[in-house]
Amino acid sequence: MSDRSMRAARFHGGATGLRLDEVPWPVPGPDDVVVRVAACGICGSDVHFLEGMPVPAPLPVTLGHEPAGVVEAVGSKVQGWKSGDRVAIHLGVGCGACPTCRGGNPSACRALRSPGLHIDGAFAEAIRVPATCLVRVPDRVSLAAAAVATDCVTSPYHALACRGRLAAGERVAVIGVGGLGAMAVRLAKILGASQVIAVDLSPVALERAAKLGADACIRIDPGEDPSPQIQLQTQGGADLVLECVGRPATVSAGVRALRPGGRLVVVGVGMQPPQIDLPQALFCVGELSVLGSFASHIGDLAEVLRLAAEGQLDIDASITHRLPLERVAEGLEMLRTKSGDPQRIVVEMET
Repeated sequence: MSDRSMRAARFHGGATGLRLDEVPWPVPGPDDVVVRVAACGICGSDVHFLEGMPVPAPLPVTLGHEPAGVVEAVGSKVQGWKSGDRVAIHLGVGCGACPTCRGGNPSACRALRSPGLHIDGAFAEAIRVPATCLVRVPDRVSLAAAAVATDCVTSPYHALACRGRLAAGERVAVIGVGGLGAMAVRLAKILGASQVIAVDLSPVALERAAKLGADACIRIDPGEDPSPQIQLQTQGGADLVLECVGRPATVSAGVRALRPGGRLVVVGVGMQPPQIDLPQALFCVGELSVLGSFASHIGDLAEVLRLAAEGQLDIDASITHRLPLERVAEGLEMLRTKSGDPQRIVVEMET
């Protein structure tokens, strides 16, 4: 037990909700590192927890699963890392031994233990994580950008490259171009898509998507089905659709927006059952695919940071709001209500 203490935004559930508590400074176990947090992104999943979505961890738990910072201490068995290293913290790696991991899906491993979800996260001054979660941050990448990269950028990259298997020249539609979807637009262009269609309710979000490379932007009203417009813009349907909203209606629209042989990758996390609002015969005859995508692989994070270091991806430009730790609740409410048209909100610690 450390004799030092630190501030941490802890979720207590019930009427207490989120509270800034004083907790012991973490101490590394043999295979762990302690990272002094520089920045941690605020994610829609954090908002969902406050709205009632079950948290995998016992309560209270420190939220925050998009961190980057500087290594402060390493465990006795840790090799390759030292105090002072700039690192991003991946959402977690699987056990490596189960059929799911061996099959190439470590982010779906049932033994996965992610900061801010299963163990204490990074809305705090420091965090303890297994050393296997670390990815080195290139010198040309800011720690705030690296924090955003851990989820907001790697999740769409994983959905496009790994789950959707985007091929150069294909036509892509992104439904929901908030923080994650906007990055999907840029990444689809980097990965060689010939056409990218952005769909959203917000004119501000669509304006950002256009600047990131969207070839066409479709603004819809609440409840409106965008699939006819996607079909028209792509001259027969998209090869690949990313659903980044997490609602049954947008999943259904994504299926209807596909060309024969197309793939829908569902990235948005919601608690309602998804819908495939299409006759089964058409679904089968069209050989359509619907795939789930969760988080990323640790190699995805390394690749995204490489793209950022080479100047192909400007992650810092996606950060619209930067808040200190004591204002994390304000940031969560801002994201929930979309007040101020946030793209990415980052909590930055005092240094």
